[in-house]
Amino acid sequence: MTPTAPFDPTESAAATHLVLADGHGDRSLWPGHIAVPAGWHTVHGPASYAACLAHAEAAGN
Repeated sequence: MTPTAPFDPTESAAATHLVLADGHGDRSLWPGHIAVPAGWHTVHGPASYAACLAHAEAAGN
């Protein structure tokens, strides 16, 4: 198995990502194993990449 980069989506349903938001309402997908940067907070997850992407897209509507 070839390792993936931290932001690469995978087919796995494992809880590997977060959805972050900043004070402006911007959203970002974030790998769950990396510390949340200053100025951002978790609004969803940890969850699979696909679940986090769906959540971020729904929040953008």
